[in-house]
Amino acid sequence: MPNELMTIGTFSMLTGMSIPTLRHYDDIGLLRPAEVDSRTGYRRYRSTQVDVARRVRLLRDAKLSTEDIARVINGDASDAREVLTRQRAALHERAGRVEALLDQLAHDIEGIGTQMKTATDFRLVAVNIGVDSDSALEAACAFWGGILGTQLENWGTPSRQVVLGEGDAIGFLNIRVRSPEEPHYGHTSAFGLGVVGLDETHQRALAAGATEHYPPTDGENMPRHSLIADPVGNRVVLWESSK
Repeated sequence: MPNELMTIGTFSMLTGMSIPTLRHYDDIGLLRPAEVDSRTGYRRYRSTQVDVARRVRLLRDAKLSTEDIARVINGDASDAREVLTRQRAALHERAGRVEALLDQLAHDIEGIGTQMKTATDFRLVAVNIGVDSDSALEAACAFWGGILGTQLENWGTPSRQVVLGEGDAIGFLNIRVRSPEEPHYGHTSAFGLGVVGLDETHQRALAAGATEHYPPTDGENMPRHSLIADPVGNRVVLWESSK
């Protein structure tokens, strides 16, 4: 029966959640029991809550935070899509890092040295970031202007640009609104950026609204670096550099 009440023990068996977890989810408001006995404190759940609880467990197994689980459970379909898309991307990125680490460990165990290959005749001279609206353009320009300590120039079109470096090390950062007809419309970018003072730049990025994927980290076969995402979803590796 839909209105039938059950004990927390029965609910635990039906949903695959432990009793301590159910108590914790009640405490934080993620999954409240239908009734709590005011005298004994015993929790009672309705059979209609079983499917919701199972979904919460699956979302937790997918490594979502309790805040994101609440958005999926309590929000609409667009909220769920946004959360799940972001989590899928984060898990793919994490899987790539773990795979690289396992490869490195395998090489170390076998006694095989590794060295990053270089193309000495080439260097990064331009980074192009595409956004899908004027408001996203403003957000991206405010973010990167805050990190770089300068304003991006308005070229009179839905595009802004700033010169990076000088002399032989000159490069360009270009941000522009892409039209729906373009092949890469809606896609985010992923790139590396050499910076002088990694820790300070990383903290400025967080203060400007970046999402931290991992903090400044010493690499065995690469410069010290960190990984962030800017407010419009672009992933950026910040590399420790020197003038």
